[in-house]
Amino acid sequence: MQQHYLDSPNTANPPPVSNPPAGAPGASHLDEDWLLIAGIVLAFSQLGFGFLEAGSVRYKNAQSIVIKVFLGMCLTVLIYWLFGYGFSYGDDFGTFFLGGTKLGAYNWAATEAQNDYSNFVFKATLSCIGVSIVSGGAAERLTFLAWGVLALFYSGFVSPAIVHWTNSNGWLTKLGYKDMAGSGFIFYSAGVAALVVTVVSKPRKYRFDPNSSLNFQPFTSIYVAFGTVILFATWMFINGGQIQSGQATPYVQGLVAVNTLVAGAAGGFWSFLTRYFTKETTSLFSISRGILAGLVASSAAAHESQIWATTIVASIAGIVYTLTATALPKVKLDDPVQVVPIFLHGGFIGVLFTGLLDVNGGLFYGKGMKLLGCQLLGLLIITVWVAFFVFFILIVLKGFAVLRIDSDAEVAGIDKEKCNYEAISFSNEDQQQVNIIKSVSY
Repeated sequence: MQQHYLDSPNTANPPPVSNPPAGAPGASHLDEDWLLIAGIVLAFSQLGFGFLEAGSVRYKNAQSIVIKVFLGMCLTVLIYWLFGYGFSYGDDFGTFFLGGTKLGAYNWAATEAQNDYSNFVFKATLSCIGVSIVSGGAAERLTFLAWGVLALFYSGFVSPAIVHWTNSNGWLTKLGYKDMAGSGFIFYSAGVAALVVTVVSKPRKYRFDPNSSLNFQPFTSIYVAFGTVILFATWMFINGGQIQSGQATPYVQGLVAVNTLVAGAAGGFWSFLTRYFTKETTSLFSISRGILAGLVASSAAAHESQIWATTIVASIAGIVYTLTATALPKVKLDDPVQVVPIFLHGGFIGVLFTGLLDVNGGLFYGKGMKLLGCQLLGLLIITVWVAFFVFFILIVLKGFAVLRIDSDAEVAGIDKEKCNYEAISFSNEDQQQVNIIKSVSY
């Protein structure tokens, strides 16, 4: 019987380094091509987030939230080229804080040993994913100006610092922290930012007013399902793109793909079951978002986890998503896209359980408490760093009275007031039919 490489102490096939820098020594042309392809595929994740968020908000704000997703993508690519990539992967000259080289594509290399161009495509599109998650926390409330400033600040400074600390040469990684593809440095970080945005911007007008007749039902679960399918497919490249040393570890790509696929399935299945047994109903929203929660949890250690372990972690993420999604409105936390239960909680679970189930350092494998302690330390540092700076920029925006849209636009709909027209125009339709359709979210 062929032995699984995770069960073997053979050092000829060591596990790959998490979050590797551009052009690691010994990288092959195949590695660089794979990285470039992964980055190109990740660009399609913006379509997935557009569907996910448009389906989650009310009909009258569907167009504006997709504009914010695309605006965030455009601003992120530009600021990441100027500052973010250099802050993340440049030389920090021993400060261990932020990189100071590679800014604005200065001295980027394109050699056999190093290819900053391929690496930039992958890392920039990955950064766009984090910003799109944060946009969910700003759904139906922030002005376009406030969102643009926040997106620039987050993708150009806040997130690159965390990436720099957690890449293969980062001080957190050297302490022992592990996060292969971003459960912590992308998804948990963005979840914390979205939570701060949600709290500071406060609930949508009349959201928890018992005397209000406004309906806050989301636009359509079908869009959420479409977005989930797109994101499920691109997640193979979110996780798989981090594994660039295919020649040294020929079986890791397959393991990462299987763990990713199984994680999404387990998260969705257990979210479905939890919803069914707690509410005796099913929900396309629930199973779709449960899939995403499982995928988020898988990104911490898909390369160093047995498939059964990934299944357990993703299942827990799916269950926790379903329970917390129901609980958050009870504490008047208005999160229409449900970024907090999907990404914050899913990322937390992924990072935490790496300290328990990672084959090379997990507590359950008899490796002691060190990795678990490092994972908790990493979560704490990410929480404090992101919460402080996002809160700071939001308070500044609030002080200039540009944070939140005006009350009239919020009630009438951002699409109609700020985008000239709504996402879908009903023509040659019976007016009574149109009013019935619109009343679902109005």
